[in-house]
Amino acid sequence: MKIKIVISALIIAFVFASLIGCTLGPVEVEEITVCKNVDSNYKPVDSTYVFPPETTAICLAVKINNFTPKDKLSITLIYLETNDEIAKQEADQEKSGSGYQSFKFIYNQGFPSGRYNAMIYLNNELAETVEFSVE
Repeated sequence: MKIKIVISALIIAFVFASLIGCTLGPVEVEEITVCKNVDSNYKPVDSTYVFPPETTAICLAVKINNFTPKDKLSITLIYLETNDEIAKQEADQEKSGSGYQSFKFIYNQGFPSGRYNAMIYLNNELAETVEFSVE
């Protein structure tokens, strides 16, 4: 009888310890990459901070940890030559986890030459700013 109680207590302790080890930490932006494209897992392809004239698409790959459907991740592009907000996108997350979120900004006429800021917001707070240019 004592053996059954000890074994049951050990099983409960093991299950409890494994549940504690599986809890998610705080959501955080780990890395932001400006790139020409992303792969099928949304990882950056051809990273660069300088794009050629007449570029029509610019991608940003954001590596994020512990993202849940309740979290909000968005990017706002600012054209620094005029300080105008030229685009804004928000990520849709259906399940919890860590990995890459990608954003693709398309400007059919080609992005104007100059400097740009990509302002990355996590849960409506500025998490990071990345600068790139079209030259």
